[in-house]
Amino acid sequence: MEQLKIILYSDEHIYQQIHQIFTYYDEDNQIEYNYFNRDNYDVKHISTNRFINYSINNVSGYKHVSHVLLQKSFYRNRDIVKILRKFQYFNPDVKILLIFDDDKYYYDYLLHIIAKERLCSIAFSNDDIKKWFEYGCQNFNHDDLIIKKVKKKKIKEFMKY
Repeated sequence: MEQLKIILYSDEHIYQQIHQIFTYYDEDNQIEYNYFNRDNYDVKHISTNRFINYSINNVSGYKHVSHVLLQKSFYRNRDIVKILRKFQYFNPDVKILLIFDDDKYYYDYLLHIIAKERLCSIAFSNDDIKKWFEYGCQNFNHDDLIIKKVKKKKIKEFMKY
């Protein structure tokens, strides 16, 4: 059986949201089990945007990483694309979820690149995060995010953020 090692790059607010999604209670409303507990050796919460290379490089970085969750507001657009492409090249077996906590209005071109190259799944809500885990962490179909004709304005917005 494959061992899961989940690394979450997010602030405390996003961690608490995910923690709440995967908290299960018994009949007495006591916590029975929580899958996203920092005390669990399978889950590592990193509250800074640094050290992403430790997850990408499985030789000298974190060993046996199976899932990485990235908070969008932690990284600039170009950095996200670079990170996702590096994962695809160096560690293609890692399942990646980009948690979109910003308004997606200004990020059409970023979403276009991710969808076109099938770099990762994107979660726009807590329901998307839960579905991603429930459906085996497979990439969502994001074909609706692909732009038919890319305008210069979209590229400028991409470079700005």
